[in-house]
Amino acid sequence: MTSKAFTFTTFALLSFNIASAQKLYIWCPEPRDIKQHIGFLKNQDVNIVLFDGRNIPKNSKIKCDQLSLEQDLAAFLRSTYPSAKITVLPDSMYYNPSEKNKITIKIGIAAYQAGFGVDVNIGIGSVGGKFASGVFPQGKWNGLVSYYVQIFDNRGDTNKKVSKEISEITSKANLLGYTTARSCLFTSYDNANQEMVSFIEDSLML
Repeated sequence: MTSKAFTFTTFALLSFNIASAQKLYIWCPEPRDIKQHIGFLKNQDVNIVLFDGRNIPKNSKIKCDQLSLEQDLAAFLRSTYPSAKITVLPDSMYYNPSEKNKITIKIGIAAYQAGFGVDVNIGIGSVGGKFASGVFPQGKWNGLVSYYVQIFDNRGDTNKKVSKEISEITSKANLLGYTTARSCLFTSYDNANQEMVSFIEDSLML
């Protein structure tokens, strides 16, 4: 075996061992520029309720806890809609009735994780949506982010409720180990958030 072939084989085995060591990998979202939608929901009272419904296995590599993820998601919504009067309610309010004369947006986090091959579908939580696990490529890192979003528009005489299941998967070959896994997770997170923004605006645009 040539030294080049030996090096490649060693790298491949190391990458495989890294990928097989844990079931799921979770990192906090990285800082990013957020496009502000100034004027949307101006001076409107909006309640946000975040609920993490994931069932993460104990052998997972967790570098971002539930609170940090929820805080990042809340900060994303606040930055996106600076004209709205946003109040973030505790997750204990998720299953409570929505408040009158306000907009309430409930976001159930069903998945925020990276995994190798089909491992990524472990830990998907039940938060009202019926998420299909789908087919995840073998031999690749997969980043999965899924939300169940409910919007209650109780302004004035309006009593409107709409909901949507949002699920984004990003798959990449295992070339850089954890770096690739992080990239998959963050891409899925950004895509899921943009889909959620589109749903919110389609539902509440006057």
